[in-house]
Amino acid sequence: MLKTGNIFIDFFSQVVIFFPLLPVVVIFLRGIYHKEVLNYLMILCLLNFSQDLALQTLQIKYINQASIRHIFSLLEFVIIIQVFKSILKGRPKEIVNIVTIGLLSAIVTYYLVEGSDQKKILLDILQNSFIIIITAYSLVNIVQYENLRIFYSALFWIATGTFFYFVIVMLLDIIDGCCPQLHHPITTDKMLLLNIASLARYFFYTLATLFYIKS
Repeated sequence: MLKTGNIFIDFFSQVVIFFPLLPVVVIFLRGIYHKEVLNYLMILCLLNFSQDLALQTLQIKYINQASIRHIFSLLEFVIIIQVFKSILKGRPKEIVNIVTIGLLSAIVTYYLVEGSDQKKILLDILQNSFIIIITAYSLVNIVQYENLRIFYSALFWIATGTFFYFVIVMLLDIIDGCCPQLHHPITTDKMLLLNIASLARYFFYTLATLFYIKS
């Protein structure tokens, strides 16, 4: 795990590692792991926890940490798409499938040619933009069809948390891409923003597991 030199932020970063486990614990305690969307949510949370734990425990070079982040990011992208594909039908679902295959092909090709440790600002922005679009589209559909039951929809809370987190991530990527002279491997402000975004993300994910009503 990268260090900022700020004791408070570094400690906060250590605590954030365990946030993804909260939704997983609630899912098991409530016995709601039979629902497909919550199964995907559990896999997503465990994946993110595994990534943070690996970066924390494996004391390796930054270039290898970058590889780990990029590989886990690719897996996260696939799972997030699977979560929200359940709400799509017809033409929108076909478009999502085509764009997903195109993005995955471009990212994997880039990794094979340049190496998985290389920074890919443009592909990161495209990947995060696609997640933001699909979560926003899902939110619109959920609000339209769920009406008064919206707060009991697991997808609503998952989409809200995912949308908020990736908007922050994309804004930081845009800043890195547009102002490379300001880019630094680790900055206190950037780490703090990412930690706050992660806290909000898993807070919403936890609400998804708490408010879900068993059929």
